Amino acid sequence: MKTRLILLTLAALPLGGHAESLDIKTGLWEIVMSTAIAGVPIPAAALANMPAAQRAKIEESMRARAGEVNTNTTRTCVTKEDLDRGNLLESKDENCARNIIEQNARRFEVEETCGAPEPTKTHMTFAATTPESYTATVDRAQGEGGKVHIEMSGRWVAAVCTEADED
Repeated sequence: MKTRLILLTLAALPLGGHAESLDIKTGLWEIVMSTAIAGVPIPAAALANMPAAQRAKIEESMRARAGEVNTNTTRTCVTKEDLDRGNLLESKDENCARNIIEQNARRFEVEETCGAPEPTKTHMTFAATTPESYTATVDRAQGEGGKVHIEMSGRWVAAVCTEADED
C-alpha cells in the first residue's frame, strides 16, 4: 500500500486540471524501491511522549540502521483515473505547502514543506524515461534530524491487472 501511495503521489497528474499528464502506460507496474534512513525520523512530540527507556531503544535502533538500504519489489495497478486525478498530489494536511518546480510529460519535480505539529520537508523527482519505465527519488527531512531517501524504478508489466496482481 505504501508503494502504491508513493507511485500515485508521483504519477497522478495533472494538478489543477491544466498541467500536462506524465507519459506512462496504465496497467500493472513492478516497482523496486530502496529506502535509506538516517537520524531519527520520528516527530519530536511523539518521542517526548515515550518513556525514556523506549525512546532510548528507538534512537539506538535508528542509529544502528543508519546507512543501511532496505530494498523491496512490489506490484501495483495504475489506472487512467489515477493519472488524471490531480487531487492525489494535494496534501491533506492544511499545514503543507507545495511548490511545483517542473511538470511535463517526462518529468515531475516538487517540494513540499509541512509545519507543526510534525514538520517535514520533502523533495520528489519523477522521470518517465519511456512510457514503460520510470525512475523516482524522494528525500524527506523529519523528526529529530531524521532523513529518509527513497529511490524507485518502475517498469510496466501488463495492460490489464487484477487485485491478485497487487502487493
